[in-house]
Amino acid sequence: MNWKLALSVLAILTVGGGTAYYLVESGHDHAATSHDHGAHGDSAPAADPVKGPHHGRLLRDGAFTLELAIFEQGVPPEFRAWFAQDGKSLPPAAVQLTVQLIRPGGVVNDHRFVVEGDYLRSPDEVFEPHSFSYKILARHGDRLHRWEFDAPEMQTTIPAAVAQRAGVHAGPAGPATMTESLAVYGQVRLNANRIARAVPRFAGLVREARKAIGDPVAADEVVAILETNQTLAAIEVKAPIAGTIVDRNVHAGETVAEGATLYLIADLADVWIDLNVPKRDHERVRLGHAVVIETDDGGAPAPGTIAWIAPTASAEAQTLTARVVVPNPGHRWHAGLFVKAEIALAEATVPVAVKESALQTLYSFTVVFSQHGDVYQARPLQLGRRGGGYVEVLKGLAAGERYVMENSFLIKADIGKSAASHDH
Repeated sequence: MNWKLALSVLAILTVGGGTAYYLVESGHDHAATSHDHGAHGDSAPAADPVKGPHHGRLLRDGAFTLELAIFEQGVPPEFRAWFAQDGKSLPPAAVQLTVQLIRPGGVVNDHRFVVEGDYLRSPDEVFEPHSFSYKILARHGDRLHRWEFDAPEMQTTIPAAVAQRAGVHAGPAGPATMTESLAVYGQVRLNANRIARAVPRFAGLVREARKAIGDPVAADEVVAILETNQTLAAIEVKAPIAGTIVDRNVHAGETVAEGATLYLIADLADVWIDLNVPKRDHERVRLGHAVVIETDDGGAPAPGTIAWIAPTASAEAQTLTARVVVPNPGHRWHAGLFVKAEIALAEATVPVAVKESALQTLYSFTVVFSQHGDVYQARPLQLGRRGGGYVEVLKGLAAGERYVMENSFLIKADIGKSAASHDH
């Protein structure tokens, strides 16, 4: 491709606090063409191909004519071919036809043909993208007819230096570990196994209430002093455990009953995160499933595992409680806070995966852009599982093929500048 002027660098413009990226072009040739499912390309690529009665491309060699179409109505895309000599239709069995497709990256697909009705068809699928160079051989009697032409589609060419300056980064597709996760919400609660009450053994008048909510206490520390009603003796009320005062129900000068809760003390070394699992997912969540818990305070997410699942569900919300016990250094997790969590349901290693951020929608396809030197080719994909920022590729890209991992939207925009259509 002849370059009169190189593409300029990526311009970064700040508008209202957002950043917009533009790939500016000067004299940039595009290889993207319309997606027209007759035979793609011709010896005269600047002109629209001549179509035959079956909407395929007409290829002529003297008095011999081949109409070649890609047919995909109700079937995977396949080649179909019709023939004529001196303007008269030929029976399909009278011609031996082979079509070789050379795709970007040098991938070669050979298509042989079989007779079906009044045409020849290729049993093998002509998979997307329909962007390739053709080599066609048709033998009729003692004559061999040849055609070679390029039919690029949904592709563009960008010099390596320009792509680098624009931040377009490519790398190989390959295996990845996919984690299927479930997003749920929940709430921080005190660990009920680490809560104790400070209570008097006798009823009496409170002479001293020494602690306030939030105060730390040591085990056996005196937190209140009472004067008994019968003997007027001073009675000490002690903290049964070390922890923090989380509730206070006592004031000096008031009379309290025997066994009344004066202080509620909690050991905040860890807390419970009670997650609300929707009804449709009850059967998917199991003890031991890994969990990552997040809050909106900007702190680092906390890992954990499902330690307990409630035997009964909430009748009102139709949710099931799944509990995670989380260490609480520095008392980061405050009871009552709402949190979001991701429960890892399953994990599997897939042979081919791409970054989810690399996916783009082009025409009716979900694509990534494979790299072949300076050529970038849209590759429609059939996708599978998602997780951890990656998505499984079931069809459309092989392990080891290079694809645009970063700033793929720039490639999409560059292809779009050609105003190419995708006509099925």
